[in-house]
Amino acid sequence: MTQNVDLLVIGGGPAGYAAAIRATHLGKTVVLVEKRRLGGTCLNRGCIPTKALLESAHFYAGLGSAASHGVEVEVKGLDYSQVVSNKDRIVENLVSGLQFLMKKRQITVLAGEARFLPSGAIQVGEEVFQPAHVLVATGTEPFQLPGLEVDGELVVNSDQLLDRTTLPRSLVIVGGGVIGCEFATIFAEYGVEVTIVELMPRILPTEDAEISQAMAREFKKRKVKVLTEAKVAGIERGAHARVTVEQKDRTAELEAELVLICVGRRPVLPDGFPGERNAKGYIQVNERFQTSVPNIYAAGDIIGGVQLAHLAFEEGWAAVNFMFDQPARNQWFVPACVYTKPEIAAVGLTEEQAREQYGEVLTAKYSLKGNGRAVIAREDAGFVKFVAAPDGKVLGVHIIGPQATELIAGAALALEQGMTLEEWAQVIYPHPTVSESIKEAVLSALGCGLHSV
Repeated sequence: MTQNVDLLVIGGGPAGYAAAIRATHLGKTVVLVEKRRLGGTCLNRGCIPTKALLESAHFYAGLGSAASHGVEVEVKGLDYSQVVSNKDRIVENLVSGLQFLMKKRQITVLAGEARFLPSGAIQVGEEVFQPAHVLVATGTEPFQLPGLEVDGELVVNSDQLLDRTTLPRSLVIVGGGVIGCEFATIFAEYGVEVTIVELMPRILPTEDAEISQAMAREFKKRKVKVLTEAKVAGIERGAHARVTVEQKDRTAELEAELVLICVGRRPVLPDGFPGERNAKGYIQVNERFQTSVPNIYAAGDIIGGVQLAHLAFEEGWAAVNFMFDQPARNQWFVPACVYTKPEIAAVGLTEEQAREQYGEVLTAKYSLKGNGRAVIAREDAGFVKFVAAPDGKVLGVHIIGPQATELIAGAALALEQGMTLEEWAQVIYPHPTVSESIKEAVLSALGCGLHSV
């Protein structure tokens, strides 16, 4: 028997479960279909597990500076399997919390794959639903390059790497984007010999150029080898992996116990999806997150563009508001975070993007070497950079340093409010904090820096 429902959500990641919850706020009946586990990539195979590994890595590496704080520590060794177990416990705890939340919101969660039927109904196992509205939020999966296929042993993707219970002695990372640089940070902290191979002229190519350059210098200090404008031509698999790298006019061979492929992700579509897709296979939506089929909407990574969990939350929420005629928006200033060491965070335009749009722009940087809190923490290798229009309107804020991923939220709010440098300069920041480096950068942009020359 066909069951009627107000909203059927396909995919239980950030966009999907945010949409499901929002629909219950509006009194709608909701069915959520997830073929793996609630939380999607972010909770199970992305944001949360990687940050759990990173937290353990920072703790382990921080033991090396204990003596400078007057603490004598004897480190007997590292049981990496316990690090992975801790990561798994954190994920399980958060997944359980999400399951509880779905139950409290009276959202029916079905384990399985959804299939669109020609009639417009959706089948999940033996059950058939006739939803008034559908939201597709099926996300993405790691992309495989021809000739660099993963095998789960010598050559792995990010999903497989998270489940390994032993550390390799050496690791080659193919791809110097956000995922590659975060894993480089994690494993370098554990003493693994890490090499990044990046096709573009610089790592983190979507970040401001000065941020990217600063991160490359930090990797060099931490003995992470970075090869840019370099291409992996092939991988020979034996006792170890032998990676052939072409860089400009030279060819080199790298030997490693493990190779991580992180060169992007591809969309995962539900079976029988009837809507239009773009050239890259992502679902095409309009400004209301509506597909070419009027009652089918899509949100999150499956629609392409910026693929971040916090944007997916907003898109899922907005899609439901649009479908049920509630006030909604479709554009935001989206902060982006990179959990390297030091951390990187940005919102708004890079200097290059700003110059393309505005011509002449104002830029200013404040070095954390002048920030007391960063100096105390021995994490002063970074800066705050402002990009502003000639009239003083702030266009972008870029931070590399401790707590950058926490500080960027305030900058996002300021950009949402359209603040100028002069207005921002009126805000008082507490001392001593890393956050006050933001005001110092603002003052520098105005030519009246307090703790800078």
